[in-house]
Amino acid sequence: MKFEVLPDSIQTVTTLFNSKITSISPEDFKIDFSRIDILNESIEEINNIICTVKSGKRFEGKDFTNGNLNREL
Repeated sequence: MKFEVLPDSIQTVTTLFNSKITSISPEDFKIDFSRIDILNESIEEINNIICTVKSGKRFEGKDFTNGNLNREL
């Protein structure tokens, strides 16, 4: 697995991204806003992401994960 690493030399904070795209349905939470991190996507992909998030859906498939949100302890 490959994990994208994004260093920030100004705030000395390094962000480590999951090897798969995290996609969680906003219906699982009572929220007013969603955050979308865009890394290497094209304009077409960004527009598709925004439309999917606004519609309350989530991406499915081998390239996506829900981050083990539904895993029981």
